[in-house]
Amino acid sequence: MSLLEKIKEIPATPGVYLMKDSLGQVIYVGKSKRLRQRVQSYFRESSAHSNKVRKLVKHIRDIEIIETDTEFEALLLEWQLIQEIRPQYNRQMKTPEAFLYLTIRKVGKLYRLRPSTQPLRGGDGWSFGPYTSRKTVSFAIQGLKDVYRLNCSNPAINGSPCLNYSLGLCRGICLGGKAVGEYNAIVEQLIALLNGESPELLEDMQREMQQLAANLDFERAARYRNCIQSLQALLQKEDVMDFTEGNHLMLVAEKLDEQRVKCFLIRRTDVLFSEVYGGENGVDEEVLQDIIARLSDELSDAPSAAAREVSRFEIDKAQIIYSYLRSGKCKYKMIGHEDFGALESMISEIFSKE
Repeated sequence: MSLLEKIKEIPATPGVYLMKDSLGQVIYVGKSKRLRQRVQSYFRESSAHSNKVRKLVKHIRDIEIIETDTEFEALLLEWQLIQEIRPQYNRQMKTPEAFLYLTIRKVGKLYRLRPSTQPLRGGDGWSFGPYTSRKTVSFAIQGLKDVYRLNCSNPAINGSPCLNYSLGLCRGICLGGKAVGEYNAIVEQLIALLNGESPELLEDMQREMQQLAANLDFERAARYRNCIQSLQALLQKEDVMDFTEGNHLMLVAEKLDEQRVKCFLIRRTDVLFSEVYGGENGVDEEVLQDIIARLSDELSDAPSAAAREVSRFEIDKAQIIYSYLRSGKCKYKMIGHEDFGALESMISEIFSKE
């Protein structure tokens, strides 16, 4: 069967596709909730195709399809296969260097903000992350410096104005005095924001953006908007990590059709089991008892684990699970040892049709 014939027979279901070269090696792994449409899109002439996609298509000689019941499973399987195979054309989730931390520590009289591939060790500062987008971290740092005029080109604080001061990019940090305290106060607000202690910095920026827009200063308002969006992206990643560090045991259910439900039991970032339940009789008492038995075994065999930091290896997988739980595509419940006696009512609720 030729490649084009094989493409025509690809099902329009969720799943993962593995693209192979003439040697049979996997050169790209992707996922889609509609496999046929997604794979066919590579072979249509389109100005939207990047050079990477055009180059990839020239090397494709075979395609392998793995169907899944849900898009969530396709996302997890794609992540797993990329980790195992490390295909040539996959760039995300591939090397530790792709992950970045925002580090803050005091050097002399000033806090220094730096993107770093390694967190700070010991108690000499703060490390936030890991983040998967260098661009987002860099935009957040530079955006904060731009809107608050923190771009000092002579942070030695020797009383001489720097070039950026004359350009209006530095608030006078190089001159010393109150500008140094203002700079540090802004950075401390950033620390409080990323630690989840205070949203004051974000609220101040939103008020200033609205005032600038009301004054028709749209250029400066746009700078605030861009910085706010970058900070919100960092905050979302912090939420993902906080959620994952809780080592939650979660029962998740996604409706496949009017009669069938896909059930997952997830601890932290591991899917402990997944099963399709239902049919002509829907989700009945036998199904409930099966799930209860599985949950009981897990609760008995695995005591609650202590919270631990999210590793670089986990962060993308954690993001997939966190986004899925908040997507509205599924229902879920956190399960703890204290809930052991109430499992049946919890399961009935999660499988309800409402």
